Amino acid sequence: MEADDVDVLLDRLQRESEARRAELRAIAAELPEARSRRVVLVTMARDARAHADLGEVMARTLRKIARAPRAVARRLGWQ
Repeated sequence: MEADDVDVLLDRLQRESEARRAELRAIAAELPEARSRRVVLVTMARDARAHADLGEVMARTLRKIARAPRAVARRLGWQ
């Protein structure tokens, strides 16, 4: 392969790379901004408070919390 051919290939790869970067930047611009865990939890609590069936939401939450120690024990191989 000649030096001119290599330069042409490198230029083409560079242009394709720049096009992909532009596409990725456009996709990233459309994504929602990152949120902290605190913001997510506060939003969840606000939504839960406004939920029509608050009792059922709380019961499901407590059941899920109660399952957490068993899940951790399984992952650690204690069960």
